[in-house]
Amino acid sequence: MIKNSWTKKASCLNIDTNFFFDKYEDSIQIRHGMDKLCKECPVRRECLTVAISRQEYGVWGGVYLEKGKISKDMNNHKSQEDWFDLWSNVMMEVS
Repeated sequence: MIKNSWTKKASCLNIDTNFFFDKYEDSIQIRHGMDKLCKECPVRRECLTVAISRQEYGVWGGVYLEKGKISKDMNNHKSQEDWFDLWSNVMMEVS
């Protein structure tokens, strides 16, 4: 992960980064667990913003990205309610 000041507040600070890449890709249970971790993270907006702007891969702010774009395949486990909650909370933090 990118070491910026906001990363020190991230819920995933001491989590093995493989959970946000290979392990996330391989296990639906891990996907749900990482989504929950990100949902409760105080810096998910910053995380997602950085990842999109830097065209990152993996889970950032609760969304699996491929070159900074949402991966349909890796996010297909999310419900419409999950997406609504994610975007509502990210947008409320901006306001």
